[in-house]
Amino acid sequence: MLIAVVQFRPRRGARNANLDKLAALTRQALEAGAKLVVLPEMAATGYRFPNPEVVRPMSEMPRGPTARVFAPMAKEFGAWIVTGYVEDNEGKLYNAAMVINPEGKLEANYRKRLLYIDDHTWANPGDLPYPVFDTPWGKTTVGICMDINDPRFLTHVRKTRPDMLCFPTNWIDEESDIYRYWAQQLRGWNGVMVAADRWGDEDGVFFSGRSGVLANWKPLVEAPAEGDGIFLADVPAKAPKAAAPAAAAAPGGDQ
Repeated sequence: MLIAVVQFRPRRGARNANLDKLAALTRQALEAGAKLVVLPEMAATGYRFPNPEVVRPMSEMPRGPTARVFAPMAKEFGAWIVTGYVEDNEGKLYNAAMVINPEGKLEANYRKRLLYIDDHTWANPGDLPYPVFDTPWGKTTVGICMDINDPRFLTHVRKTRPDMLCFPTNWIDEESDIYRYWAQQLRGWNGVMVAADRWGDEDGVFFSGRSGVLANWKPLVEAPAEGDGIFLADVPAKAPKAAAPAAAAAPGGDQ
């Protein structure tokens, strides 16, 4: 079954225009047969903001403008969509990710727990459990960027042993091998990592690009460091677990 990552450089502050472009890329992936599409962290807003009041106009509830764009597509194509966005929950802002299931419903909402320097200027630390949900590829979870440096998240992955990790990110380019770094952080886990990154720069801070789908830490597909696009990988579905056999009736018991 095909999985897609969307790599995208948003225009900071232009949520609606960015959503239009992201919707076109997502539809392209779905029309190509993708049954899971993962988009970057804060995909439609840009990333670096000086204070909460600047980002607040682009914030939304989980069933807000972003969901209204992607939920109908998820239902139309019977696919999963995971995307980062800015969540407003009773005035508190979070760097969040929503999971939309093939029925077009909100399967899960997750808030980034370990904040990066640029998150601290406006976001609250996440306070929701790490989501775990079933997909055709098995048990699936979500982490956002800096979470991969959080001992709480690493413990979650090692304890729950998910088959797949959806990973929206805005990974800062530090001229290092990001795949190797992620593998080191998650050593001992060998599932499928679906990493959607942005590219380009904001205020002179550059992002890595190189979105990809990795299985056992080998890239099935790898995006370049620059450029918008969709990148597809074929990842076999997991066979459904067989139901436990019914217990046989004891001899002489009721039939």
